[in-house]
Order: sequence, then structure tokens, then C-alpha cells
Amino acid sequence: MSIFHGFPELPGQNDTAFCKINEVYCCGNVRYGNITTFTNTTKTHPVINVSRDVHHHRTTDENISMYIEVEDNLLKKITSVLYKQGILEALSVAADPNVNRDSPFLAVTASYVLKVANIFTAFRYFLQPHLKDIGPKIVSNYSRTRNWGNAPVKCMAWHPHTTKIAVATSDDNVRVYCSEVAFVSTLKCKAQGHVSSLCWRPYSASEIAVGCEQGVLIWTVDPNSIFTKLSSSNAVLLKRTGHSPVTDVSWSPNGDLLISCSGADTSMLVWDVAMETAVPLRRVAGGGIVFARWSFDASKVFAATSSIIFRVWDTKSWKPERWCAQGCRVVAACWGPKDLLLFAAKGEPIVYALTNTGLMSGSQSSKAVPVLDVTKIELPTGEIAGGSILDMCWDPSGKYLALMFEESYLVAVFCTTHLMLQLKITPCCFVCGIENEIPTTIAFQQNFDAGACLTIAWTSGRVQHFPIVYTDKY
Repeated sequence: MSIFHGFPELPGQNDTAFCKINEVYCCGNVRYGNITTFTNTTKTHPVINVSRDVHHHRTTDENISMYIEVEDNLLKKITSVLYKQGILEALSVAADPNVNRDSPFLAVTASYVLKVANIFTAFRYFLQPHLKDIGPKIVSNYSRTRNWGNAPVKCMAWHPHTTKIAVATSDDNVRVYCSEVAFVSTLKCKAQGHVSSLCWRPYSASEIAVGCEQGVLIWTVDPNSIFTKLSSSNAVLLKRTGHSPVTDVSWSPNGDLLISCSGADTSMLVWDVAMETAVPLRRVAGGGIVFARWSFDASKVFAATSSIIFRVWDTKSWKPERWCAQGCRVVAACWGPKDLLLFAAKGEPIVYALTNTGLMSGSQSSKAVPVLDVTKIELPTGEIAGGSILDMCWDPSGKYLALMFEESYLVAVFCTTHLMLQLKITPCCFVCGIENEIPTTIAFQQNFDAGACLTIAWTSGRVQHFPIVYTDKY
């Protein structure tokens, strides 16, 4: 029997789920209901709807078509393409007889050079298949955000100690919402394009790392500042040749080291931000490093690659233990209490647990154990639940696990209990959108004392806080 049969029924057609309190699934009318009817635990949380906040969007191809085309000479065309897209595209322009009508000798020469370059490029891609895609396409391929390129919310991150959340929007601005102040700080500079990831520095109220196409931007957001739009003077760009675009950033729990990953780089960089220096951690097999996750005690780092290979690094000796996923690469992973690691592979409806690895116990016979099967089913209401996992997150207490799926538009929340050496996962509830909303990314609040608070970004631009609360009277 599917685990989804143990979930409470979905809200009615005009209703939505607001929260869960003492095992009671609280739903109400989407127009007249309000979460404060059930609980005040999120009363001071910032109200976020980025569709109202985003005023400036990057120019798209549709916008460009509105302008009158100006015919440039051949040299200007080649120079422009060379600057924006690289030498191969410039050679393609020079070899195109429809573009290059005035210089047939240049067209023939460019075509032969292009053929030779393509041979070397094909050989390079054979040896390093993770380099086939470039720029934002790499981020789009490996992002855990649904439809990252067009999503109103690209990624978001809660501060580990305060009720403050950073949200990266479709215009590549990073907006900082805080329960203590009414205004919203906006982080933007020229180097901040194609934002892929966000991470607040622990034990710091003001520093946040932003992973983007050029590298890693370290912003200093003064909580007492009255300025809502910060300039580039508040940011430091950390970059390294071949390490772009950055697909993930992750601070250590101690806040002393920062790891950055790029799907185009086989090295994982460990940054000393104060010195602006990085130490590369590299292994030959596996392709580019897609994302990394620190364990709670900072003793281990999980690193996923663009292939089926993933590694668990021991941060004392910085030596890795190599693992292989079945079928496809690891698409999502999260650490829990007692160094328990959960992960899921792309295209699979299974959550695996990795415990007692060689680095943790000295044994080389341990295996990844399946702990949750979320095979796709159709609910009595006609909704699809489960299927291939797109993303997952675990709340800091290790009591609730949230899953987002590729084919289902429901977010499934499970209760997790660690008994002896076994993990028990039981049904909790679904969170559904309003009027055909689709979840794009999810994150648990890090400092929610009343239980757990799951934050969900929807395709409408609405960001929902879904608290799971236990009161003392229960």
C-alpha cells in the first residue's frame, strides 16, 4: 500500500491548507480565511509576494523584437558575437554565407577553422561530458528549483538564527525580508546575474553568499541600515577561472569556511572569505560538482556530481569516500541529526539513507538503504501525488521531511523519528497551492521554536509559510 494513503484528505475546491496544529490539519477558504485564525506563530513573519515587488525584468527576445534592427558591418558583427558568445560562435558568423557576403575568402577560412575546432571540441566533450552546456543552461540543468529560468523565485534561504529570509527573484535581485523591520533590502549589482543559490553566514547577522554566473558575491547587509537598495560597495566578488557558473554555495555550520560548486568544474572550492583565497578539492571521476552539504557538526561534507558518483568528505583530513547512485545523479540531499544523510536520485521515487559509512565507523561494508517509497499514485480527488523527487529538505530538529516532485504539484510533508539506529518515516500532510499554483522551491525555517515552519514559493510569486505546531496543552 502506498504511504500516501495515510495522508489526510486534500482541502476542498475553494479551500487551502494553512497549518497543522496538534495533529489537526487546518484548512480554510482561500478568500476569507487567514492563518492567524489558527495560530499566531507566524504573525510577525514577512508577507512575501514577489510578483508585486518585481518591477524591472531583463530584456527578453520578445522585447528585442520591438526595436528597429540596425545593419552593422561584418567586422562589428563578428566582434560583438565574439565578446558575448565566444570564439566558436564568432567563427560560425564569419563562415555563414548569408551573413558574410563581402569576403568569401574569410568565409571559407572560417569554415575550415570551425571544422577543426569542432573536432577538438567533440573530443573534449567525450572526455568531459559535463562541459557540453555553458552558462545559465548549466544552472537550469542542475537547479532544484522547478523551471529555474522562468520561476518568479529562483531560490531562497532562511537565516540560521533570526527570522530573516533572502529571496532571489526572476530579475536576479536578492530581496531580504525581516520580521523586525518593515522595509525590504534589495541586493543588486552588475556582476549578479543568473543567481543560483543563497546561503547566510552562521553567527553573522549581515553576511550572505550569493552564487551566480561570475562567481560568489559576499554581501554585507547592515540590519540597522535605512537604505533599501545596497550598492556594489557592499559586496565582494570571489571568482576563479573555470569555476563558473556557480551552482551552489554553502557555509560551514561554524561560519568559518564557504564551499562553492560549479557544474562545469570538477573541483569544489573551499573559501577563506576574509583572505579571499580558495583551496580546490578535486577528484578525477564524476564530472562537475553540482552541490555540497555540510553535516550539523561540520565534520563531513556531502558533494554531488553531474554523474552517478557522489562523495562524503571528512573535513579533518579532507579525504573523500566515494559512492555511486543507481541509475542517475543525486538530485537532492540533506543531513539530519546523528550524522544521518538522506538523498534521492533524479528520476527515482525513492529516498535513501546513508549511515555508518567508512568515514563514520571504519567499516567498508555499509550501503545506502531505501527508507521511503513515494511512487506516483492518483488520489481519490484526481490529484497526482508522489513520483520522481525534485527536491527535499529536513527541518533542523529532524522531525519533519518535505518533498517536492517533478510531476506532482503537491508538497508532501512526512514525520521522521529516529529510534535506536533506525529511521521511521510516517505521513504528515500535503500542502497545495491556490488556483493552479505550482511549487517551485521549498525551505524550512531554521529558528522556529514552536515546531517546524515550511516555506514554499509558488509559480504565482506568492511565498507561503506553513507552520507545524505543537502546543503545551496537547
